[in-house]
Amino acid sequence: MTTPAESAFVVFAQIRVCEAKLERFLTHLLRLAERSLADETGCLQYDVIELDRATRLFGVYEVYRDAEAYNVHRTSVHFHEWEVVAEGVIEESGLDVQTGRLVRTSSARTDAPCRKSPVEVV
Repeated sequence: MTTPAESAFVVFAQIRVCEAKLERFLTHLLRLAERSLADETGCLQYDVIELDRATRLFGVYEVYRDAEAYNVHRTSVHFHEWEVVAEGVIEESGLDVQTGRLVRTSSARTDAPCRKSPVEVV
């Protein structure tokens, strides 16, 4: 019998944003994260990470209940809205997406500050 963590599907993306498009990028990506968590029961976690502000490099870490939940995400209206925006804000060759299976999580504490509400630092 597999545990929820063993069937969880993970997405990690690195995104380099076009110069002068940072505000638009963040506005729409944060909206995507919010709507994914609110509207998709299979979306368990959606983190946006600033990796290097100087080079406009960001990371996105997403956890889904399983691969099917990720497929539901990719067919959602809010994901398609994001795709339209992404074409104009991500540098050419500025997107690297990797997927995998969650082997172990050590962030399941429900009392952790990051679990209570999203934190935006811009």
